[in-house]
Amino acid sequence: MGLTVAAPLALLASFLLVLPVLAHLSRQVPRDRVPFGAMLLLERVVRRLRRRRRVKDRALLALRLLALLAFLLAAAGLRWTWNGATPTFGGTGEVVLVIDRSMSMGLVDSGSTLLQRARADATEVIRSLPSGTRTHVVAFDDAASVLSPPGLADPDVAATLVATIEQTGGASDLQAALVAARRQLEGRPGEVIVFTDEAGPRLVADAEGEIARLVASGSALMPRPLHADPPRNLAVTDAEYGDGVEGGQVRLRVTNFGPAAVEARCAVTLPDGQKISVFVDVPPEGEAEERITVPREAAGGVGEARCEDPDLPGDDARYFHLPRVGASRVLLVDGDPGDTPIRSEVYFLERALAPWGGARGGVRPEVVSTLGAQAIDPERHRVVFLANVADPRPYGPRLTDFVRRGGALVLAMGDNLTPERYNAAFSSILPAQFRRARALAAAGEEGVPLAPPMDPVHGLLEPFSRGGRASLARVRTRKVMTLDPYDEGGDVSTILSFEGGVPALIERRVGKGRVMVWTATMDLGWTNLPLQTSFVPMIQRIVTWLGAETGDQASRVDGVVGAPVRVALPDLALDLQVVGPNGDVVRSRVEDGALWFTPPAPGAYQVQPDSAPTAVWVAVNTPAQESDVRRYGSLAAAEAAVAPHLFERHVELGPWLLLVCVGLLVAQAVLAVRSAQTVAAEHEA
Repeated sequence: MGLTVAAPLALLASFLLVLPVLAHLSRQVPRDRVPFGAMLLLERVVRRLRRRRRVKDRALLALRLLALLAFLLAAAGLRWTWNGATPTFGGTGEVVLVIDRSMSMGLVDSGSTLLQRARADATEVIRSLPSGTRTHVVAFDDAASVLSPPGLADPDVAATLVATIEQTGGASDLQAALVAARRQLEGRPGEVIVFTDEAGPRLVADAEGEIARLVASGSALMPRPLHADPPRNLAVTDAEYGDGVEGGQVRLRVTNFGPAAVEARCAVTLPDGQKISVFVDVPPEGEAEERITVPREAAGGVGEARCEDPDLPGDDARYFHLPRVGASRVLLVDGDPGDTPIRSEVYFLERALAPWGGARGGVRPEVVSTLGAQAIDPERHRVVFLANVADPRPYGPRLTDFVRRGGALVLAMGDNLTPERYNAAFSSILPAQFRRARALAAAGEEGVPLAPPMDPVHGLLEPFSRGGRASLARVRTRKVMTLDPYDEGGDVSTILSFEGGVPALIERRVGKGRVMVWTATMDLGWTNLPLQTSFVPMIQRIVTWLGAETGDQASRVDGVVGAPVRVALPDLALDLQVVGPNGDVVRSRVEDGALWFTPPAPGAYQVQPDSAPTAVWVAVNTPAQESDVRRYGSLAAAEAAVAPHLFERHVELGPWLLLVCVGLLVAQAVLAVRSAQTVAAEHEA
């Protein structure tokens, strides 16, 4: 707010203000002529001279000075300006409507969303435009989309395009939207009308440079902000699974972006449908954290943490990864329990399958004695290990049927094992008949190492195809179980061998199932394998290969709505597809050695080969910045900083000052006439 001068050079004429003063101070003719003697006292003469030099008719002098001053200020183009104006639209004949459709525009206020209000406001603007105005429609979230054809002048078509804009779950990139608007104008001046909630700490700040370029091109930005009163939102900003009591815990963080405290009802839904409810008290403009205990048994996949919020539903849920918890699908039959846990035949095997106690690894194996092997349940178990079991004949038929129906059987050797009994129990499913135990090294020697995997590497050993080969070479074995000669290929394959060609790990496919033979022990009886770094990943890989679920079976990737997701897979030759939360196939592409796709909505996505188990779980969430619906900046303020003249009101004071000047001249003329008449009357008297 203030005064400005359009012609400052006109103020140089201000020296004219001294003329009326000089005129009033000039030598004045005495009103009365009175003869006096030459002998009058000198003091009397001096007093008269002083009175003669005094300014007479001060009111008249003031009027003349003010009239001259008003004329000079009018000639200088004096202007009164103040802030508060908004640019008008439609004057250039070209208008771009930019409408925010990001997640935060779904905020509900007074019974309607901000986007609904934006569409109604934009339609009203279209109807008020002068006939023939070219109208462009741009919608934006994390990218800008031009919806209108070039040169559109039909208001009905423009209004229809605005009505088709739907809210998305993406972020808001106002800078990209203004770039698209400037390109539509193609260098011509125009008005860019922006409908947005101005929410988030970066929306306005990131667009300041583009605002400056738009104004510099001769166009004007006209913000039409839409705000809730007051802005408020409750969002689930984090959910993560970790260790804890029972089957672990989900840490849930809820943030309140509103001015009032909220008691929110929240629920965590696990991948298998189990739901756990909790109430969370969240302070105003603060956050609260809760820990929710997971049951001992839960399927792996992507879980959901959701809190009820009527204001902005788009970010009420947060998706997180959950490995399989408990619910073992692996049965370990211990053929030599031992007098202490560490001397048990399956001690190392059990810890390799559940290195974190089962809470995070996805497998909590069931360990039974040879008598408990009758508890094999095809509906529950996927893999059965027989570790140094002496006589499997009592449950041989049951295990054979288990394999033929799709189960997997792993046979580990030991001193208790009798070849004849195994041949009798599993004659129809063994890769070859067992012969006898054979020493590969004398007592006290290290033993024979594993030979490097053959090329091409067997799929089971793919994680060891590079640096992992060195860890396999450190495995030493002193004794093995030999088998009758067998033919490679078909249903039987040798996965690993010892140096010298003795088979170490053999696999046979039987119907829908598999039988795998490790010709050494799973403890330290015949080999040092349990002490090597390769032991845990090898056992985990064997179980995964045979179809049981472990913590490492499927990869886990996080994603954000609207942002490309990169999924690195070991074998891109597979026919992979991405399945969205609703079961729909999402468009994807293979590029730069990875699978890429852009999720359109939050939720659980699965990358899987056709008719095969999930290879990768992707947990997709909404952009974190969209949950903060508070205003951190103003488009009008940003534009005013670049072009303040667009937001100023002003009044030209020149015409008014001329009127004042004329009035003052008339007043001084009247006053001068009256003063003369008064003097004349006094003289006659």
